[in-house]
Amino acid sequence: MMIDPAWEGTVQFYELIFGTWLSYIFLVVLWEKILKAPLDEWRYVLINFIGAGAFWVNHYFQNADFWMTLLNLYTLWFFIAWYLFAVRPHKRSKVWQVGVTLGGGLAYTIAFICFENIARYGVDQLEFPEFLFMFISYFGLTGVILWRGRAAQ
Repeated sequence: MMIDPAWEGTVQFYELIFGTWLSYIFLVVLWEKILKAPLDEWRYVLINFIGAGAFWVNHYFQNADFWMTLLNLYTLWFFIAWYLFAVRPHKRSKVWQVGVTLGGGLAYTIAFICFENIARYGVDQLEFPEFLFMFISYFGLTGVILWRGRAAQ
């Protein structure tokens, strides 16, 4: 299957990488500090991976005629996964589940987009090199791995 290069959007890899490690931190803080409902580490990894997958839609298909349909389908998939892998295991009230599915999923999505846009702003407006955001992300992700590795001991 060939992807038409004319479909490619403006979202770039350095934005994804910068947003991913910061979103992971946001995800852990959301579930452990705000919701007081910690998740198994594999659930954080899976949810963050699925959240980062929106990059495919926005990078490879943003200018395709079917982009909005694809984005809506991916959003639906994300919220289903958020519910199945993060919310449902807690077996709390239906009100809590609906609130955390919609509110928590939306907060995480907005945070991820904001983190990506920090990198975009830095490159596009402040004219920082993409390399800087990749460099920061390398150490940011290393820090997250060390932090969460210690938390698991």
